[in-house]
Amino acid sequence: MLPHLAIRRATAHPADYLAVAAFHRLTGETATPDDLLAFDRTCERSGAHSWRYLAQDHAGTTLGVAHFFPVTWRKEPGTYWIAARVRRDYERQGIGSALLAQMEADLGVLGARAMWLMVPEEQPEIMAALQRRGFREQMRSHPFTLEVAQAPSLQLEARLERLATHGLRVRTLADCRAEDPDWLERIYALHAAITREVPIPEKIFVTREEFAAFAVEAPDALLDAFFVVCAGTEYVGLSFMQRRAANPGTLYQELTGTLPAYRGLGLAHTLKELTIDYALRHGYQRIVTWVEDTNSGMVAINQRYAFVREAGLVLLERPVAPAVMLEPAQVQVAAR
Repeated sequence: MLPHLAIRRATAHPADYLAVAAFHRLTGETATPDDLLAFDRTCERSGAHSWRYLAQDHAGTTLGVAHFFPVTWRKEPGTYWIAARVRRDYERQGIGSALLAQMEADLGVLGARAMWLMVPEEQPEIMAALQRRGFREQMRSHPFTLEVAQAPSLQLEARLERLATHGLRVRTLADCRAEDPDWLERIYALHAAITREVPIPEKIFVTREEFAAFAVEAPDALLDAFFVVCAGTEYVGLSFMQRRAANPGTLYQELTGTLPAYRGLGLAHTLKELTIDYALRHGYQRIVTWVEDTNSGMVAINQRYAFVREAGLVLLERPVAPAVMLEPAQVQVAAR
């Protein structure tokens, strides 16, 4: 490890959030200081630990950052998502290992049982190094991309008629907002129920207000591309897409899912065709969605509609070692 390297827990001071956000910009990530703070505050309101770390040299230059927060959908608590990034020009000098060691030490004190982290498939050397440290692969998650012009012919009208025989219909969120005074509360509850079953770190601690800001009020939100499956007055399934200013020809599939009692009725195919039909009618060139390889049904549906799987992320897991105190010479830690 580099001499004069200090790893400390980030404080709530704006300067630390600025430092973390600036580091992420170097790696192509776009989180702002306000985004990072909002995530941490949401964790705190949920009674969860969200800790960030800065690895800095004697001049205060940030050479690496790290972060952990709990996985909330598992029945047994104690699993934490962890992430560590090191500047490219300082890789292979022990900084990542030092960040990992400090996080594990703190997680041991918190009584954590296991650590999860994701590694890009295109970085097999990092995955191999982590596996030598005891991490084991749990699953993979891949982006699937559809060039809309390559989509097969749709059977949307027939699928919608078939759903109607089961007492189901599809409305847009724009329709729900116009017709249902309780639309936000009910769509938020459905989104929360579906999200709890999806093994991804994003959008875990989302309040109703944060959900509304992201899915309804954000400039990227498309209320007519937010499809809601209704059984009478009950909301039972959803699928929604958003746009990105940086890629105006692309739609991003955010979430698709139904309540367990309504699975097996062809809803996933219907929702998939609704999204493709929307892209065709509005002149979008492609749709991007992420799917875990453990979700074999959705993988098959995407392949059925000519989505192409691309290189993705590998989820690794390792038990947390019993709590140990790191030697002061190894790392310097400042409490938040």
